[in-house]
Amino acid sequence: MNLLDSVIDVYLTDFKYGNDRCVAKLSDTRNYCEIVKRNHLIAREQAEVIVRHLVLPGHLECCTFPVLEWISENLLDVKVNIMGQYRPEYRADEFDGINRRIDRNEFERALEFGRELGLDLIRE
Repeated sequence: MNLLDSVIDVYLTDFKYGNDRCVAKLSDTRNYCEIVKRNHLIAREQAEVIVRHLVLPGHLECCTFPVLEWISENLLDVKVNIMGQYRPEYRADEFDGINRRIDRNEFERALEFGRELGLDLIRE
């Protein structure tokens, strides 16, 4: 990312998971949270940042809320797009909970939590 310093005006980033347990189970990836948090901090030092968060069904408490809390505590003045368009594709049917779309209540709870934290939400 240091190569991009002074080259990028806006970073459009994704921050999906709030803990490494969900990452390991659903995406078979290690150290996701550490790396994504580090990269967001670097990006914020270099340019404007817009963070996208895709709400996963059944993952408000373990992923959405921790992601939004971390953003509110560590990334001042970023815009946040809380997205509700998750589609259960590929192998989603192999995992309980993410084999469905999110419901309206889950999405509204995510938006409300973002508002309570004082985040600058794009989608209102």
